Formats: sequence, C-alpha cells, structure tokens
Amino acid sequence: MFRDVRLSLLVPLFACLCTVGAALAGPTPQPDSENSVSYITGGIGEDDVQAFRAAAPQYNLRMTFASKTGNYLSDVDVTITSDAGRHVLAVRTEGPFLFVRIPAGAYRVWAHTPGITESRNIRVPKRGALDLHFSWEDPDFPGVLHLCKRCPKPRRP
Repeated sequence: MFRDVRLSLLVPLFACLCTVGAALAGPTPQPDSENSVSYITGGIGEDDVQAFRAAAPQYNLRMTFASKTGNYLSDVDVTITSDAGRHVLAVRTEGPFLFVRIPAGAYRVWAHTPGITESRNIRVPKRGALDLHFSWEDPDFPGVLHLCKRCPKPRRP
C-alpha cells in the first residue's frame, strides 16, 4: 500500500516537471511554407536562439545574417531560385536566422537589404545540411541594416 501511495505521488510530480521543462525550453518556432518549402525565421533574444538551435537539425539549409562587427541582422530579404531559375522562396527575415527545408539540389540564394545585395550559388546535400553565413560591413548611416540590439553575439546554430 505504501508503494502505491509513493507511486501515485510521483506520477503528478513527473508530469509537472515535464511541463516546467517544456516551458523553460522556450517556444518552438512555427514553420511557414511557400511552394512546398518549409522555413522558419527569427532568433531575437536568447530564448529564441535556443529554440532555433533545437530546431536546426530539422532544416537542411540554415542561414545566419550578421555584421562583420558581430551584430546580428534582421529584415534581410532572401530569395531562392532553383538552378534552372524557377522561383522557390522569397521571405524577409524576422531575425538573424532563416532555416529552410528544401529538396536537395543546386540553387541560387540572394540576400538583400537596402544598398547591399549578395548572391551565392549553393548545393543543398541529400544528407546533412548546408550552413550559410552572410556578413556585411556595418552601415555608415542609419537605416541600411536593422541591427538586432536584443540579440546575443553570433554563434553557430
């Protein structure tokens, strides 16, 4: 009987700990999609960064945007086209991270913010993932890039 009482007390305690643990882990980024391509963008604040690190293995193309002085960047317009020139994805980042789940193959990625455009030819592997890091000089005048003031310093997701 004493064993049954202990067990009946442990089950609610375990459930409570699981709930608290999930709450501390932070919200899971909710994916959006375009042309059957799933993506998440964000990463402002330490909780968001932790959530993106946890979600990273689910995405095979992961992009990070930062200034060369180490500030994370947001509001970057990103366009992805297939090697054949077909539109795949166009999105404005809501933080320094853009993670995309995309079929393996060759693509061209454009990252654009007022005054600065960079493009890269990439090949997304069949297994594993490709990490792209875009970094630009800090702007000489305000308004060129949105610097994420609340973001921690860039680290690999």
